[in-house]
Amino acid sequence: MEHIRHASPGPDLPAPQMSEVGDPMSAITIPLPWAKPPLTGNRTRGNPYARASEVKTAKHEAVVAIRQANPRRIVAANVTLNFRLADKRQRDSDGMFPTLKVCQDALVDQGIIPDDWWAYVPAATCQIHPPNGYPADMWLTLNVLTERGDS
Repeated sequence: MEHIRHASPGPDLPAPQMSEVGDPMSAITIPLPWAKPPLTGNRTRGNPYARASEVKTAKHEAVVAIRQANPRRIVAANVTLNFRLADKRQRDSDGMFPTLKVCQDALVDQGIIPDDWWAYVPAATCQIHPPNGYPADMWLTLNVLTERGDS
């Protein structure tokens, strides 16, 4: 059986030591500016240059939202993209993954998490919430598994 060796987390960061479930009191919520996902897996056709522009715009908007939320820097977290619907039309959460990927990239760019590979983000999920009488809304939840300074 062949063993695969992965890159170390870097000299300035401890290797993440993760529990099965993060402390619910250590969740970080980041409001996002969208009423619906700006990127979906269902909108993959068309001009790739136009698509690149959409990705760049969505990432910029995610960066601005993260800066405004000013979350603390952490080492590892399970990341969830949440979408509260305004109506009961059918939607699937799998289609939201392109938006989640852009948000994770923005978290890395802003230094909130060191990287978005499995050692730092063991679970990245999308969750749809039913309408509750309020407008549609989106937010990120980071369930912190390892704080900076933990070992």
